[in-house]
Amino acid sequence: MDEALKKLEEDYLDAVENNDSDSVEEFIEAFLYDSWSYNERNLATIKTAMSRYSQQQIDVDTFSNSFKRMVDRVQEKLQELDGQSHYPVIQDGRGASLLIAFVDGLVIQYFAGTYTIEQLEKDTPYLMRAILQLLKAES
Repeated sequence: MDEALKKLEEDYLDAVENNDSDSVEEFIEAFLYDSWSYNERNLATIKTAMSRYSQQQIDVDTFSNSFKRMVDRVQEKLQELDGQSHYPVIQDGRGASLLIAFVDGLVIQYFAGTYTIEQLEKDTPYLMRAILQLLKAES
């Protein structure tokens, strides 16, 4: 596996594993703050991995499998924390995918200069409420 991609995957899985939150709400709040700071600190590694992928130096299946492992681990964690089944989107198996899509979309906007890390941190309480509302949607 590509070295940059492997580091990103390992860091991601470690961050999810080390998120000691006791509820979905706490997990998402920590996930957001961790995402902003991690992406800021590791911008060069992320750009390297994405560049290698776009130049077909990282196999599509390798990249896809790595991303799937990350999404699956977040989904497992969310399901563990939603024992009372308050969040239908988590229970139907799409919670992590939508959470990560939401966060990654904001990270791309950060990379493009639409947001600063300070703005994302300031907006985190609002973003958290929006994500929680999304996770409550009935399918």
